[in-house]
Amino acid sequence: MKRECVVVRLKPTVLEAAQRLLAAREKTRAQLEQALLRRGYSPEAVLDAVTRLERLGVLSDRRAAALHARKGFEARQSTVAVTRKLVGLGLGEAEAGAAVAEARVEAGHDDEAAARALLARRRLEGVKAARFLASRGFDEVLIRRLLDLEDAP
Repeated sequence: MKRECVVVRLKPTVLEAAQRLLAAREKTRAQLEQALLRRGYSPEAVLDAVTRLERLGVLSDRRAAALHARKGFEARQSTVAVTRKLVGLGLGEAEAGAAVAEARVEAGHDDEAAARALLARRRLEGVKAARFLASRGFDEVLIRRLLDLEDAP
C-alpha cells in the first residue's frame, strides 16, 4: 500500500508576514500596510501588527525615509525627485521634506553637481540631455544654465 504525504502550508500570521517583509527591505508604514493587505490580511489585523511593530521600533517611517533619500542622492537624483519618491512611499510632505533636507546635508548633495555628473556619465547634449535631466526632476532654470540653451521651445 502506497502512502501519500500531504504537506499543509499554514498562512503566516500577519505579524510574521510583516516581519519577513521588513527583513527583506526597510519600508514605510504605508508600504507595509499595502503589502499586507494585498496578501489578504484583514485591515484590523494589519493595523494592529503595524502599530505593534512601530512601538517595538522595528518599523520607522523616519528610518525608511532617510534610507530612501540617501539612495536617491547616491543615484544623483534631484532634490525634487527624491522628495516626490518619498511622498509616493506614503510619507507626508513635511516628513519627506525633513528627511530630504537631512539626507542632502549628510550626502553633501548639490543638484547642479549631480546634474553635471549625470551628463558627463551619459555623454548627452542638447535636447536629449534636457529631456533626461527633466525626467530626473531637475528644474528648467538649472537645465538651461547647464546646457546653455537658447529660448527655443
